[in-house]
Amino acid sequence: MIDQELRRRLIQEIKNLVPLFRYLVLQTETHAFCLALAGAALLAFFPSCLVALAIFKRMLHWDNAYNVLLSTVQSYFPFEPKGQITYNLAVRLRQMGRGTGISSLLWILLGAAGVFIPLETGLNRLWNVQKDRPYWLNQIVGFTLTLVCTALGLAFLSISTALHSIVNFLPFEIVRASMRFVVIRVTMTCFFVVSIFALYKFLPNTKIDGRQVLPAAILAGVMAEFVRIVYVHTIPQLGSTQGPFATSVTFLLLAYFESFVLLGCAFLASQTERYPWMGFLKRKRSESSAS
Repeated sequence: MIDQELRRRLIQEIKNLVPLFRYLVLQTETHAFCLALAGAALLAFFPSCLVALAIFKRMLHWDNAYNVLLSTVQSYFPFEPKGQITYNLAVRLRQMGRGTGISSLLWILLGAAGVFIPLETGLNRLWNVQKDRPYWLNQIVGFTLTLVCTALGLAFLSISTALHSIVNFLPFEIVRASMRFVVIRVTMTCFFVVSIFALYKFLPNTKIDGRQVLPAAILAGVMAEFVRIVYVHTIPQLGSTQGPFATSVTFLLLAYFESFVLLGCAFLASQTERYPWMGFLKRKRSESSAS
């Protein structure tokens, strides 16, 4: 009897994944949103890293945080010979003058502008919002969220740096190396969770209950890390035929698949009736109120 009930529920949950598959794989609009998000991420990635490095190196004079950020970036490109990305970041920072800093900020804003237009539109579709924000208001909201996410990034990198300082007191290099890896991955996952929650909560052109999207943000943060792991071991081989564009193409593919995670988890959050396990916080509160 228990086996039959378990089998029935399992079959029902598998059937419930069909709409998610249809939205992510069969819906052309979703692919268009993800490709637009990936392109915008590519525009803003290198300048964003430059600005963060400049803050740690030149404004705060915090060399440990500077090195931790380089190590974090390198973890996304372990296949690059001699750390080409981090090497170019360090060289560019040494050459960076006032004008270059301003141009980096402009590229970040351009990338943010490209991210928030399709992302707001995609989230509005999921929450059945008929009217998108005007372009100017979308950019104001996007600029605010860009500042918030930048501050969150600096905060989590600072936490990661502090934890690295503690790890350095541990015995044995293999233990220290393992703990550094854990610290980077955990802090980055937490950063993704908090940033994605902010996007889910404030970017749609409607009022969103934070309890409804928090489970989806947690799932998205964990899945984003899983996608990164798969990316590190598979996508570099796919980019081997791209010649000098290999690094850009592989990063674009990573951002493309991460965008599916972002929109897919938002899809789950927008349909808690079909996926009640995504609304556990809301359901828990309802049960406590009833008691």
